[in-house]
Amino acid sequence: MPPRKATEPVDPATLRRSSRVKPAAAEAATPAAPPAKKQKTGPKAKAEKPKKEAPIEEKKESQLPSPAATDGEDAAAVGKQEQKESKVLLQVGDELPDVTVLDQDGNRVNLKSVAAEKTVVVFAYPKASTPGCTRQACGFRDVFPKFDGVDAAVYGLSADTVSAQKKFQEKHNLPYPLLADTKFELIGPLGAKKTEKGGIVRSYWVIKEGKIATMVVGVKPEVSVQMAVEEVIGKE
Repeated sequence: MPPRKATEPVDPATLRRSSRVKPAAAEAATPAAPPAKKQKTGPKAKAEKPKKEAPIEEKKESQLPSPAATDGEDAAAVGKQEQKESKVLLQVGDELPDVTVLDQDGNRVNLKSVAAEKTVVVFAYPKASTPGCTRQACGFRDVFPKFDGVDAAVYGLSADTVSAQKKFQEKHNLPYPLLADTKFELIGPLGAKKTEKGGIVRSYWVIKEGKIATMVVGVKPEVSVQMAVEEVIGKE
């Protein structure tokens, strides 16, 4: 029977070291979880752009509602009503408005005051020194002695300037005054203003005893002369 090999003594320190190594080896065998990705926090990281809010448009002063609109009324309707009330037209039987305008020499003339004392004939023409207006003005010039014979005053009326009226009068030897109603203070109420912006409809009026006796808006030059004579002098 062969003799047994002698067993080498085991160092206790070796056993202790082995027991510590084995668990570490086991941990190495287990796959480690991948490291979490770090978020970029440095200046290279793109910050989220704030959403732009729609700009608040400030209303202009002209767009703001009028005080009347705050009471529940429509501002546009109020404006139209005021405009309508300010354009009351005169009718036959009405007195002339108390308005003073300048004549071709710069003299102040109030037709209401003149009409309180005598019969007044007024004819309106679109523009001084134009063909139709010249025929009309010269027609009243030719019959002026008839009006003067019954102490009736004659006035031409337009929106021309004082200087334009002066040239018109001198060029055609007109014996009666020409009134420069540049603001339509008479032309408007008498109903001869053509549009909101201006313009004149050829017309004539006869005022007796301070009130409008005849009112014709829209007439031909020669017809206005003939009809005015018939109203004041009578048919011949």
